[in-house]
Amino acid sequence: MKKWIIILMAILLSACALETEDNSQEEGNNENSSAGDLTSVQFYVPSEEENNISIIDIPSSEVVGTIETGEKPTVATFSSTMREAYVSNQNSSTVSVINTQDLSAAQEIEVGPMPHGLALANNNQTLYVATVGDQFVDIIDINDGEVTEQIDLGEGAQSNYPYLDDDKLYVSDHENHRVYIVDVESHEVTETIETGDTPRVIRISENSLYVAASETGTLEEYNKETGEHIRNIDVVDGVTDFVISEDGSQAVVTGMESSSVSLVNLETGEVEKTIEDQAGAKHIAFNRKESRVYVTLNGSDKVSVINMEGFEVKETISVGEAPHGIEIKALPGVGGSC
Repeated sequence: MKKWIIILMAILLSACALETEDNSQEEGNNENSSAGDLTSVQFYVPSEEENNISIIDIPSSEVVGTIETGEKPTVATFSSTMREAYVSNQNSSTVSVINTQDLSAAQEIEVGPMPHGLALANNNQTLYVATVGDQFVDIIDINDGEVTEQIDLGEGAQSNYPYLDDDKLYVSDHENHRVYIVDVESHEVTETIETGDTPRVIRISENSLYVAASETGTLEEYNKETGEHIRNIDVVDGVTDFVISEDGSQAVVTGMESSSVSLVNLETGEVEKTIEDQAGAKHIAFNRKESRVYVTLNGSDKVSVINMEGFEVKETISVGEAPHGIEIKALPGVGGSC
């Protein structure tokens, strides 16, 4: 009996490796053979210049398909079922609703000018769209397939990246150097946090709100409830995006203007290592195991793959020109541990 248990565990643990081998055989026959498989573990990478999404199969590091979008797609987000992806098209002023199984745009929803960041509610019914061209965050009712409400951030505001956390929506304003805290029930701004110059991506880890302040080259930490400033960590020039490890001990930050990626110890507040020559390093995502980070190089047609152990570039993956965002498609507990 023990022998069979050991064999079963070995098979489960090697699932990722087996999937890699199978995919490599399929891809030679048909680029899209596994692209629409709901159980595949993938990254979606929008290309600003080619108006499409490259689908990266994570186990094999191969592009297995593409999906046409509107003009200048920027970021994507997935429903919890992974059956739908939502993509903001900056120059079309639309959001594409993508069927991830037949790899087509099922709908394009008109929104405000220059949509950028997206945040989808946990119930998959409400999508928040930050529109750079005006002072509003558009609210899409997924069932209706249209904008049904707006959040007014105030005259002169320019929303950039939203982050949804329970009953609060945090929105960065890169022109006015602030983050708005919005009550999702009332749609009212309840607090405004003054930040360093040009805040971009915002994320939450435990009780802290982290803000990438591009012009000051800092990762700023605030109390997520009170907005009280805790500390600034000097990272890289032009800091754009970052990911934080599940245990909250490390962050990896990108610098678009400095074309660099840095590993940050959040316990000491020190940069431990920096990788240079990462052309226009923009957005970033972990794989499931947090053993690698994937960085879109907006100044090229590549995604850089960095091993966390040793913090070195393992490889690059060719995608569409000027890749912008990157988002993982993975059903919980399905598709191996990649």
